[in-house]
Amino acid sequence: MERECKASSEECSPRRILIASADNGVVLRFSAALDANYSIVNWSGNNTVCDMFNIVIPDLVLIDPKFFPEPITDTITEIVTTYHEPRIIVIENQSDRQVDQYALFKAGVHGFCKENISDVLLNRAVQMVCEGEYWIQRKLIAKMINDLAREMTESHNTAQVNDNSVMDALTPRELEVARMVRLGGNNKMIARELDISERTVKAHLSAIFRKLEIQNRLHLALYFTENH
Repeated sequence: MERECKASSEECSPRRILIASADNGVVLRFSAALDANYSIVNWSGNNTVCDMFNIVIPDLVLIDPKFFPEPITDTITEIVTTYHEPRIIVIENQSDRQVDQYALFKAGVHGFCKENISDVLLNRAVQMVCEGEYWIQRKLIAKMINDLAREMTESHNTAQVNDNSVMDALTPRELEVARMVRLGGNNKMIARELDISERTVKAHLSAIFRKLEIQNRLHLALYFTENH
């Protein structure tokens, strides 16, 4: 039986994956490895990532740090700040010095994979990240949560913000989405539970991040943990 579209034809459209690497070998390798159901957008060496976004906004970006000016965190920050929807996986090359996973994760990256990752694991990583999960080491998540909790506590103690007034800025539906994120729900699960499209979930999350002045789902989960 064909998968039923809930809200619109957008839900049945293939996920757009941008492979941002000027290395043709990497592009061909990942393009061939990814499931045929994905819509692959290949990197153009003459354009920046944000130039490519003017053509099409992908659901996920596979970024090869070798072909970006240092530091790569600047590119990540630009993407996250300008475009709220795309998920980001950084490709790690074993011959290069290791990327600073913690700094990149803090900047907004959602996953990391080796250049020689198996086809099965690559598709699993892409699927999970597209659905709102993270493809990173558990110890990195633990470190990030501890640091964010400390930072948010310090910020709360020094700024003495009226949290109730901030929360009042959220609509009832945005509060529903935020609370489901706190409980670990990904975009697909939230869309199914609330009977809305994944695109609508993303729109709600973008509004929530803007109103609460936070950057990502981890910040949101911690915000609710601290204040509810």
